[in-house]
Formats: sequence, C-alpha cells, structure tokens
Amino acid sequence: MTAEDVRALLRQRVDTEGSALAWSRRHGVSTAYVLDALAGRRGPGPAILEALGVEKADAVYRFKEAAHG
Repeated sequence: MTAEDVRALLRQRVDTEGSALAWSRRHGVSTAYVLDALAGRRGPGPAILEALGVEKADAVYRFKEAAHG
C-alpha cells in the first residue's frame, strides 16, 4: 500500500462519514491534520493509521541494477 493508497482510503472514509470534521471528531484526530494528510502536505500519523486499520511497515532497501561497490 502506497501513501497515495492511504490517502485514497482516508478520502473514502471521510466521504462516507460526511466531512473531515465528522471523521476527525469520531476518531479524536485534529481536523486540520486530516485535511493536511488528504492534501499530501503531511503524512498520515499513528492516530490516522490506527483509525483506518493500517500500520506503517519498515522501509525496504534494495540495490539499483547499475550500482556497484
């Protein structure tokens, strides 16, 4: 799941709830933070992820094909 996927899920849940204000009140999250997350100005933090039933996984690293050394 990408950050865009999480934003899309948040948008879906906010739309279902009726507004960012309603969703944020239900889940105890700042409305401004929810709107920032939806706009991509901030990443979804632990409270938003918890409310969505999503967890952040550790970053994965891999070698580039052309990289040597």
